[in-house]
Amino acid sequence: MVLVGALYLPVRFAITFELFGLPVNSPTHGWLGPTPRGSSCVADIGKVNTWQCADISVFQKHQYGCRVWLKAFGYA
Repeated sequence: MVLVGALYLPVRFAITFELFGLPVNSPTHGWLGPTPRGSSCVADIGKVNTWQCADISVFQKHQYGCRVWLKAFGYA
């Protein structure tokens, strides 16, 4: 049971985001994290994606994972 609890957040993060995708930047919030899967709020602007919606709750729900991802790939 402890193993399931320890794996829940990383697996949920991996299901929600494209782990080897492009980073997402917002003009108002800065670097947010990796690109969420199936999101219509993302626009490809080259080597990064830009977030075009006001709602950033997907990144806030996975705030720790997004910060770790940004640091691992050198964006934070």
